[in-house]
Amino acid sequence: MFGAATFHAAMAEVVVGTMVLATICAVGCTIATIFPNIAGGRLSSERVMVTMDKASIAGALLGLVFMPIAALSGSFAADNVVNNALLYNKFVYTGLAFGFWASFVIGRVRLGPGVWQHRSLSVLQGATAAMAMLMTTMASSIGGKLVRGESLFDIMPVWLPSDSATVLNPVFSAVLLLVGIASLVVVFRLGPKAERISLD
Repeated sequence: MFGAATFHAAMAEVVVGTMVLATICAVGCTIATIFPNIAGGRLSSERVMVTMDKASIAGALLGLVFMPIAALSGSFAADNVVNNALLYNKFVYTGLAFGFWASFVIGRVRLGPGVWQHRSLSVLQGATAAMAMLMTTMASSIGGKLVRGESLFDIMPVWLPSDSATVLNPVFSAVLLLVGIASLVVVFRLGPKAERISLD
């Protein structure tokens, strides 16, 4: 019978697969910017750069669409989740992953494909994608622990903390949420306008 765990596994695979594609292409663009002569200059050719740029933004957008579905289906698929620190941390890492991926997409959309032509911005984009993938991997590994009792990080000597969690008072959490929303409004409304970088 089709259950929540099966649906969650399908959604999680879509998220991780698209995010891996986005990360590989973003890091590839960064490497091509920093080392333009690598692989005989083929990696930094205009056609390859355009392809990697489009694949990275498409993968990140698709992953962002499916990430909330995967997170919610995972909470339904997990057993004994009341007061479970792993479940709390799964949502924390999922939120961090969503934030990093959203930053990657917003930066690319606002600055345009020319972002890869500037070394510092290219490094920032690549690092954002790498951090986003780390957070995505953490969230999916915790999900594996909750649903199947095993994790990708079981074979690693160290991994980020996940067995304990600090639960904030709901009022304090609501205040932090409002501060975050206000900060976004201030940045987008009152901050300097980002100009798209034209391709040479």
